[in-house]
Amino acid sequence: MPIRAPFNLLLSVLLFLAACGSQEGARMPLPGKVGASGEIVVVADEATWNGALGDTLRSIFGVPYAVLPQYEPEFDLVFLPRDEFDRFWKPHRNIIHIDLADRIDTQEPSVEIYRDRFASGQLFVAGKGRTAAELAGRFHERRGDLLSIFHREEVDRFGELVALSVNEPLARDLAERHGVMLTLPRDAQLAQESEEFVWIDRQMTRMKGGNNHDVQQGIFIYFEPYTSDTLLSMRARLRARNAVLRRHVEGPTPGSFMTTEMRYYPTYEEVAFNGEFASELRGLWRVENDYMGGPFYSLTTYDASRGRLVTVEGYAYAPYFDKREYMREIEAVVRSLVVVPLGS
Repeated sequence: MPIRAPFNLLLSVLLFLAACGSQEGARMPLPGKVGASGEIVVVADEATWNGALGDTLRSIFGVPYAVLPQYEPEFDLVFLPRDEFDRFWKPHRNIIHIDLADRIDTQEPSVEIYRDRFASGQLFVAGKGRTAAELAGRFHERRGDLLSIFHREEVDRFGELVALSVNEPLARDLAERHGVMLTLPRDAQLAQESEEFVWIDRQMTRMKGGNNHDVQQGIFIYFEPYTSDTLLSMRARLRARNAVLRRHVEGPTPGSFMTTEMRYYPTYEEVAFNGEFASELRGLWRVENDYMGGPFYSLTTYDASRGRLVTVEGYAYAPYFDKREYMREIEAVVRSLVVVPLGS
């Protein structure tokens, strides 16, 4: 006579097995990304790293960061042998993984970009090919895309960090008084304000060589009536910038003021920003009749509801430090700009 299990017991066993199956199929949460900002780990064989493909990657990511006082590469490359690519390295924020082999999936060289492959917030580039020469050619073809994507990702990451601790009262005042919203660090302070011009200052102290050194980041916001498209040209933006800074940003010595350093010509680009036409300037600032200077990033966009141009720009002053990551942070703050429509 067969033994019959009680119905409740049988149901409990089925539910337990179903639960086990669902746990096995569930994906474990990804760890957070690690690694320094501006750093890319290249996973490859040593011969590949020391050959033409490694040279191609160094030429792509080692280009100078736009308009800094001294040379700093766009990114720092860190070589990692393939056999050392373990769980310690897999969560790194930026990875380029090189796979050279003669397989079906490598007959055509490919460079594919993935997000969150081994860590949350990670950017992972998989390069596959039969030979190093073929794959180097493919990387060279995509050099502009790769630089732009990695740069924008690092800027966005800084934006996420700033958003974790913001100066809400200052941001609220800017929205109410001037019709602009910015995500500003908690330690940012209002230094100067008028209808035409706002200066937000951020003072920090950083250690180097056993000593503390001052680092300054600043944000300028200024406005002008929009009368024609020519106001968004490079010449017009530089002219407006220099005029505003001469009126409002005095230097530390009598008769000194901030202006644009023209011995190293700024870069200019027309872009779309929040659905409006905009222009970007990257360059160097200096203080006339003094010795201060550093890099700046400027964005000008159209405020249709008020018929005006809005310029938000940021600068860094860090004479004892590299400035690349300070400027990426500045760019994140500047690009957080949202124009509040009139009447909102």
